Amino acid sequence: MPFTDHSDLYGSIHEDGIQLVVRHVMRQRPSLFNYATALFSKRPDLFCVPIAVAPEVKDAGDPLFKEEDPLPVFGTPVPIGLNWCFQLTDVQMDFHPGNAIELPPELGALPVQSLALRMKGCFGLDCPSEDFIRELIPAIEVLALSSAQGPARAALSPGIPARELVVLPTRRLRCFCLELFAVAHFEWGPVGAPDSQWLKLRLDGLEIVNLQPAEMEDLIECYIRTVLRLGLLPRLSQPIGSLILNLTDLLKKQGVAIGQEITLQPAPAPVAVPNNPAVESDQLMAFINLVVEEA
Repeated sequence: MPFTDHSDLYGSIHEDGIQLVVRHVMRQRPSLFNYATALFSKRPDLFCVPIAVAPEVKDAGDPLFKEEDPLPVFGTPVPIGLNWCFQLTDVQMDFHPGNAIELPPELGALPVQSLALRMKGCFGLDCPSEDFIRELIPAIEVLALSSAQGPARAALSPGIPARELVVLPTRRLRCFCLELFAVAHFEWGPVGAPDSQWLKLRLDGLEIVNLQPAEMEDLIECYIRTVLRLGLLPRLSQPIGSLILNLTDLLKKQGVAIGQEITLQPAPAPVAVPNNPAVESDQLMAFINLVVEEA
């Protein structure tokens, strides 16, 4: 059956095309996927995973990462910070029937009309050596127990004002990497008014692989699921009105006036098509109707 038997227009994007776009963006805009303290601009060799970038990014001098504040060492008598980095190293999407991503057993097979997401991230943190910590302890003890912090502060780091952040020198980072899998689907439903129609993305399952102990894994997964369901995904919902493209207004802006109101609208599901958008055959499909009305 032709895809346009029950709609005027049809469009789709294959999962392979999405992977290609993601890889391209990761090479062109690495700062969207890498976060680190200022030290890494001078020591990119400290990253957990080398950042692959397009040659033109280096030629233009564009940033490889988004600069973040050092991680504070809580409880110290003066502000002390540690260098760290977070890298999103791989992003992969799989549309039903699910042959690009091997989901963990906890999530099972990819359900009909669903999509799967796999993300791999690495986190690195400076862990000061035992010898360096031992060297700092005497000065820290003086600062913690003495009300006259001026001379003691100078003993810790001469020439730095009393409350300026001290970032401990870093020679290498301790890194670990984790994989996160998620399963989701699209659905239409009301928001507020019972007769409104909104396109929503629903999270069905989430799993972090091989994080131990199991109780910590369950806790972190629960928190991420809660953030996604109550924080991020509701903001991604779109009313059907925002998905309607008014061709008449576009033509008017180009100086072309017509006597009809022409719009492109999502074909109603399941009245016109079973699912819209449809997630099947390794593709994300959209079915659109061309609506012509007298102005």
